[in-house]
Amino acid sequence: MNNCLLQYNDLNSQNPSQQTASPISNDQMASNGFFLSENKTNQLIDDSLTDYLDYSMDALIEVLVPTPSYIPKEKFLYSMLLCSRMNIRPSLLFNRLANLTIKSILNMTLDESIRTIKNYIYILSQWTRTFPYDFRNNEMISQLQDLFKKLILFQPNFQSDLDYIYKKLQLKLKSLDNYEEYIKQLNKKTMFNLTRSNFVTDIINECSTSSLFAQQLTHIELDRLKSVGDEELIQYFIMKFASEESDGNKNKGSKSLIHDKKLTFCLELYIQWFNRLTFFVPTEIVKHTQKRSRVKLINFFIDSAYQCFHLQNFNSMIAIISGLNMQPVKRLKRSWEKVEIEKFHQLEEYINVSKNFSTYRLIYKLAKEEAEKHKWKTDKFVIPFLSITLQDVYFIKTHSQDYNSDRTINFKKYYSMAKFISEEFQRCKQSKCSFERNDDVINYIITSPTFNEDSLMLASFECEPPINLSEKDKYKILQK
Repeated sequence: MNNCLLQYNDLNSQNPSQQTASPISNDQMASNGFFLSENKTNQLIDDSLTDYLDYSMDALIEVLVPTPSYIPKEKFLYSMLLCSRMNIRPSLLFNRLANLTIKSILNMTLDESIRTIKNYIYILSQWTRTFPYDFRNNEMISQLQDLFKKLILFQPNFQSDLDYIYKKLQLKLKSLDNYEEYIKQLNKKTMFNLTRSNFVTDIINECSTSSLFAQQLTHIELDRLKSVGDEELIQYFIMKFASEESDGNKNKGSKSLIHDKKLTFCLELYIQWFNRLTFFVPTEIVKHTQKRSRVKLINFFIDSAYQCFHLQNFNSMIAIISGLNMQPVKRLKRSWEKVEIEKFHQLEEYINVSKNFSTYRLIYKLAKEEAEKHKWKTDKFVIPFLSITLQDVYFIKTHSQDYNSDRTINFKKYYSMAKFISEEFQRCKQSKCSFERNDDVINYIITSPTFNEDSLMLASFECEPPINLSEKDKYKILQK
């Protein structure tokens, strides 16, 4: 790695001691997120989508390189930093951009070189702010630390800005560490609960109203949603495709992967949460042998899904409906006879799969427009159905080629994917809620034991005996 960073030393060939640069103040960086003003951005070189449809990766990296009067626009910068990982490792992109930037200032005047490096620091601030998880990679963080030392040697007045960037990055990485430790402790508690008789209570005893339950689900959703990095939606499929390719080429020799090892699994944890909630619902129902208790719980969960709908917490709403539609609950005919079925059917219509979930998509679009109208202020949030989001990313990823026919990068694909993730996912992570957090309820929801499919079915048969030959055969198998 030291060889890769040799060119950084070229910074020290210029002596800045005779001239100082005006550092960007911490106040400015904090208040503006270290963004350029819109007016200044518009004065820069136009980098609309059509400018980059036939660029090689080398040429696209050149566009990232700043000059004294140029910084790539946010649209291009976000698209490039997010999607280039499909074709080049972020650590290699970081190194090449650093070396090209340093090389570009060697023949500049001191004033030009300082302005260029200030613009380069802006790019670094955007990278660390928008994709901080990239720097969990030891190679990336080592390169960043080494580069910052060289930049400070070149111009000591840069130290305040660089310290601020590094401090904000460390806070984000520490927040990730804390989140992962929190999940680890929850998993330990869940395993501990498996060894205890934890089926003597239910969610109604722990949480008296469906509205309170929906609010606590929203806290859980936002905890997990906000922890997911934008890049994870792309890395998820990169790793999936790489794994499939590796399995298919076991007898053809190994193939070097273009991407870094995935070191963050917040997306996978979010998927696991959806699955847990889906199984939590039928577990709470079928652990009761009394029909009256089951009816009460089914109605409770229907009301909760309805509350989630009105809160625009679509992920929890659909998880609850999915749980109610699992066969161990769906087959309980005598229980469903006493249920407010019309409300449930209305909820099912919202997630009708016909026409590619067109009803859900319309409701989600209107909810997002409402949140945008109120600038995503507290309690004006939208929590999307994660599976649809992933489905749409997968569609973009697989229905267009990474390269054009002349082997240049298909930047239209980069832009489409970045636009979708920015508008349909990133903005939802801005969501905030003012509901009081009830940790007792939250801990019950996320640590109480849940049955697997076979256990759910067996418990369901204990609630209402099998009624046909198929169910009787299934029951016999499960009893063995």
